[in-house]
Amino acid sequence: MSQWSQVQQLEIKFLEQVDQFYDDNFPMEIRHLLAQWIESQDWEAASNNEAMATILLQNLLIQVDDQLDKVSQEKNLLLIHNLKRTRKLLQGKYQGNPMHIAVIISNCLREERRILAAASMPVQGPLEKSLQNSVVSERQRNVEHKVSAIKTSAQMTDQDVKYLEDLQEEFDFRYKTIQSLEQNDKNSALIKQEMLALQAMLNTLDYKRKEVLSKIGRVIHEIDMLMSNMLTEELLDWKRRQQIACIGGPLHGGLDQLQNCFTLLAESLFQVRRQLEKLDELLTRLTYDGDPIPVQRPQLLEKVNFLLYNLFRNSFVVERQPCMPTHPQRPMVLKTLIQFTVKLRLLIKLPELNYQIRVKCNVLHSNRRFVLCGTHVKAMNMDESANGSLSVEFRHLQPKEMKSSAGSKGNEGPHMVTEELHSISFETQVCLYGLTINLETSSLPVVMISNVSQLPNAWASIIWYNLSTNDPQNLSFFNNPPAATLSQLLEVLSWQFSSYVGPIQLSNVEAAKLKKEGIRVTFNTVLFP
Repeated sequence: MSQWSQVQQLEIKFLEQVDQFYDDNFPMEIRHLLAQWIESQDWEAASNNEAMATILLQNLLIQVDDQLDKVSQEKNLLLIHNLKRTRKLLQGKYQGNPMHIAVIISNCLREERRILAAASMPVQGPLEKSLQNSVVSERQRNVEHKVSAIKTSAQMTDQDVKYLEDLQEEFDFRYKTIQSLEQNDKNSALIKQEMLALQAMLNTLDYKRKEVLSKIGRVIHEIDMLMSNMLTEELLDWKRRQQIACIGGPLHGGLDQLQNCFTLLAESLFQVRRQLEKLDELLTRLTYDGDPIPVQRPQLLEKVNFLLYNLFRNSFVVERQPCMPTHPQRPMVLKTLIQFTVKLRLLIKLPELNYQIRVKCNVLHSNRRFVLCGTHVKAMNMDESANGSLSVEFRHLQPKEMKSSAGSKGNEGPHMVTEELHSISFETQVCLYGLTINLETSSLPVVMISNVSQLPNAWASIIWYNLSTNDPQNLSFFNNPPAATLSQLLEVLSWQFSSYVGPIQLSNVEAAKLKKEGIRVTFNTVLFP
């Protein structure tokens, strides 16, 4: 089934979202009539390749002509009128800038995929609903819309920089031509007229330089605002949903959408960086009193680099938390000398980074000390993941306890073994386009056990922690743990039962009975009777 066919089957609330991004720039009528052909073309690649975009625009117009011939035979007067108008609009608007239509169609297809993904998300439980309300959904739409708009603005600024470069080359040629003339020739009326024309051209160059710098500044500001507010909140929400999923809650999603946003922002920032480099190149060939480039460019470049550093650091996430393959429903409980797996992802998916980033993992200690046996340094790549994400999965790690010289037995200190929290840390370095960025991230707190009999209590600790806090690194949580509410406990009970017998929930009668009897239980006695 084509993507457009899937879109047409959406509920009205999602169709209204689709309607918002189709207008005269790319009419929905063309999207509908040419659905399969449009989806079979690589508009994303064409948005950065003028020759390819030119061919696609020509083919698009041919496809419209074919549709015109078809409806002419059917004598559909209204459709004939609309298609003729649309063809004239497309040719007139994009003939001189075919990459623009490629950008627009690429963004429309991306928005459709985002809405289809949002529509297919499963029904959530009460705790999950607290994270996925209408405000959050609206923010997700706003983030992706703004990211697409930023990408388009950065691509359009490329055209402005190219125009500026062509204008400067023309000025340079005409200026050098005059300079090569003999002194007597320079005094002629024709040459004086040419000098006036050159001065006017220099004024235009100055105006265009200021305009390009202003546009670059606006793109940088938009990215800064998006990263500081909505994108940060989206990432925090995803991490909270991951916590809930780890303790049996509804499966979480949204990481692919975040990856798309992070990648597009990184591409836009690198594109802006190249534009600033081009301006520096133009500066070396021509400068003048009041030139805005030497004043504004260093500040803009510093801001771009700062944003790239922050974007990369936030993009390094634990996609799948540490888990023993022997106990897939008990993540973050690790047994000494038993293998566990953990998966990392870089949300900035750039082909240049494939197999170029080596990730090293270690254990952040609490009272006891552990080392990781097995392969603890691996390269991130796009080949192992089904969705082609830039990730790395450690599959053969084993925690080994380091006995202290004093002969500690491992459970001394303020907590029992099953309430002692540790964390697996990961570090790497990205070297790209002259930038060197150190990245660090950590797993959610884990409990290290040495005997399988400790598993129930350890799992109860993991549930308690992730149910009660969204702090990803509070290793001292059990110094003063908060109480869990009855409603939280009932929902966790439903999750645990569902993991064994299917998707059921405690009935209202069962919940009321528990509340009426005032049962006071610990996690381990209820979850592991």
